[in-house]
Parts: sequence; C-alpha cells; structure tokens
Amino acid sequence: MATTYIHFTEEQKDQARRTDLRSFLLGQGEKVERSGSEYKWNHGGEKITIRGNLWFNQYEPDSGGGDAIAFAREFYGLDFPEAVKFLLEQQGVVILPQKDVPAKEKKSFALPAKNEDMRRVYAYLLKARFLDREVVNAFVRAGLLYEDSEYHNAVFVGVDENGIARHAHKRGTYSDSGFKGNVDSSNPDYSFHHIGKSNRLYVFEAPIDMLSYLSLHKENWQEHSYVALCSTATYGAMHILKTNPQIDTVVTCLDHDSAGIEGNYRLKEEILRIGAYTVIAEQPRFKDWNEGLKSEHGLEPIPGTEHPGLVRMKTLCQDLAIAFTDDRCPKYPLDELREQYQKLKQLSMDRPMDVIEQSSEMAGIAFLLGRKQFASLEKSYSVQRYEKILLRLYAPHHDKIGYKARIAEIGERLEEIGQAFQKNEILPESAQMEQIKNTLSLAVDCLRLETYVEREQLEMQRRESSCQTESSSMAMQQ
Repeated sequence: MATTYIHFTEEQKDQARRTDLRSFLLGQGEKVERSGSEYKWNHGGEKITIRGNLWFNQYEPDSGGGDAIAFAREFYGLDFPEAVKFLLEQQGVVILPQKDVPAKEKKSFALPAKNEDMRRVYAYLLKARFLDREVVNAFVRAGLLYEDSEYHNAVFVGVDENGIARHAHKRGTYSDSGFKGNVDSSNPDYSFHHIGKSNRLYVFEAPIDMLSYLSLHKENWQEHSYVALCSTATYGAMHILKTNPQIDTVVTCLDHDSAGIEGNYRLKEEILRIGAYTVIAEQPRFKDWNEGLKSEHGLEPIPGTEHPGLVRMKTLCQDLAIAFTDDRCPKYPLDELREQYQKLKQLSMDRPMDVIEQSSEMAGIAFLLGRKQFASLEKSYSVQRYEKILLRLYAPHHDKIGYKARIAEIGERLEEIGQAFQKNEILPESAQMEQIKNTLSLAVDCLRLETYVEREQLEMQRRESSCQTESSSMAMQQ
C-alpha cells in the first residue's frame, strides 16, 4: 500500500543517531551537569547519564538507555521517523516528505549469488583501481571478495567470529558506474575486515580504500587488523576493539576531505570513550588512498582538501596567542568572564559584529587565565606552542549546532570553571592540567562562536547575491 513517508539515507539515520546529546539538550534550553567524564540530565527527578550520543537511566539500568534516536523517542514521545527528522533538523538538515512510495518489507540477510568467474572484478580492481594482485588474491582465497552473477559487482564480505557472513558491501565494476551500497540487513558490526595478531587496527571508509592502503604498504600487512566501515558509522571498528583485547592502538585512515577529517575526530572520540587506546590519524596524501595508487601509475590524482573550520580555527588560535602575548591576566578573571558572558547572552545574530567582538573578548580573558594557571605550574610556552595547544582542543565534528546551543555551551563551561575554583583544594598536577584544559576549552568555544557567525554571514551574503542574480535574470527575460 502506498503511503506518505519520510525517506532517510543510511548516512542520515547514522547522523541522527550520533547526535551529541549534551549539545542537543543545551540547544533545547535544558540544564546539563558534568559528572566526571559524563554528564547528568535531571528529568522529572530521574538522573539520566549522558555520554556523547549515548544515554542510560540510572533508575532503569536494564531497559532505559540507547543512542540519540532512542533518546528522542523516549523523552519527546516521537516514533522512529519523527525522531530522526527532529534530530537532523536540530543540525540544520531539511528533510522533505515523499509521497506515494510503497513501504518496503525488511529482508533477511543473504549474499548475492556468485558468478562463475571473477574476470570483470579482477579487471576493475587491478586495471582501473591499480590494486596489488597478491593483496586481492588473499581476500578472494579467504572467501571475502567475489563477483556477483547478476550485475557483476564486486562483493566485499564481512564475517563474524565463526566465519559466517553477516555483512556485504557491493561496488559497481563498470567504468562509468558509481554504484556502491550494502546488502539489505547487513550487520554493521561485521563490515569488511581482516584480523591480525598485532596490537594495531587500521580503519578506512570503504573496502577500496582499505585494499589501496594495503597495496601501498604490503610488507607484513597480514600481521595487523583492518576494517572498512562501509558507511559513516563506526560500528565495525568498535566491535573489533571489543572482541580483540590485543589491540591497543588505532590508526584512523579516512579520506583527506572535510567529511573524512571530521570522521577521524569522531572516531577518536568514540574510541576513547570505551577504553584507553592510542588513536593516531594517518591522512592520505591525496583525496583518498586509491588516488595515491593512481598517482604512482602516472594518472592525475584528485587532491585532498582541508577542513575549512580547522583552517579558520588555526588562524584564530594563532591570532589569539599573538594578541595576548604581553598582556597580564585580570585580577579577577572569573568575574570578568561572567560579566562578558552576560553581555554575550543579550546579543543575537542580528548583531553579528557585536557577537564576534564579545566572544573574542571572552576568548582573550580565558586564554590569559589559562596562561596564569600554567605559570602556577612553572610552565611557559611560545606563541607557536600555545597555538597548537588551543587547536588540539577544537573538534570540527561538534560544529553542527546552532547559535543558542553554542551560547549555552559557553555558559556551561564557564560555570564548571567557576565551581572548580570555588573548591579551593590542593590538586595533583594532573588534575590542575585538566582544569587548564577546561579553561582553554572555554577560549576555543568562544572562537568557535566567531567562526559560526562568520559562516552564517557569508551564507546570508551568498543567498542574497543569488536572489539578486535570479531577479536580474528574470527582469531581462521580461
């Protein structure tokens, strides 16, 4: 039966699922309190623990909990499509309903039928993608790569701990085909992977990326573990970490573009939530690892692109460190920060330059307070060193929140700093360094607000320019 429904891609559902609940709640005007490395939200007398995009109810430990979608369903009374739409809209994503599309029944997982040979897949992988034959053969022999009989797609298989296929990713092999997608009902915990005996796990966006990397780094590759996420989700990597205790180091190898860079940050954050792992980002020289192979074979590679937020933030961090190199911290910095924050709260996006000026003022005071805290530990750094310290506190994947949520985050951070100072207790150096991190994070939060206002202003100018061009074009046609 045809129905009106909202269609979501897997990437959109995953984006909604990954919503940072602390930022989301702050944007809704809710109060969230820090509790160690977690946050607490008081809901009708019940304390809900918040950990990134995950939550659980202390009063219902066996049944009350889940991801951001489950949170929206539980506390906002929404069904699944409504929850996804609501969470995406909070991030500025507009979802339009589609009409008269028949609802699909969920299928059980089944591998596509195999072709009698793999000529087309081998031709595609070796000649078009320049993958190493020995690397490809290793996965073919393991039953993890084959050609399907209907469309001649390359099929990358993910198996469980017993060697049973639970996931399959298909990639078109025609030269002009951009087709790729997961087989219906694939279990994301078991995306295409290889498990070695070393302590290292390498994480990639797609199977071609993974095999390209192995082709570029062939020596003893079987010793390590590798996983292709086959989407923007992180389930495959998380499952491998949970089931392979020998792994203590993760190398994130996502694309050299904005989405890939944010993915590296997101992956690191989620991994550190489940354990004390060492997480390293290894970025391809060009857009992705296969472009590197193309370059080695004399083809013009697609270049990598930097994240605009990181580029702008680097400049702002440098400017901040330089501007306040010779300044002294105010006698009562917390009072100054609170006063400046009250002024900031009164401003709106209708006064962008005032917002930028006010947030810049707050960033400077927070930076000076951080420097003063470092000085109490007899630590002093160069401008370049401070720039790097500040930039490391910036996480671009947390930028997808609105103006009110950003203001609320600044207020919450300021309140945490104030509470820490009120305790007036002697702390070990590690705890003092954590306080300094929180202080400098306040400076970065203020700089993030600056970049947000700048981007919004540029987007508004772009829309106005587009409207003027369209109006001029229509006038000429008349």
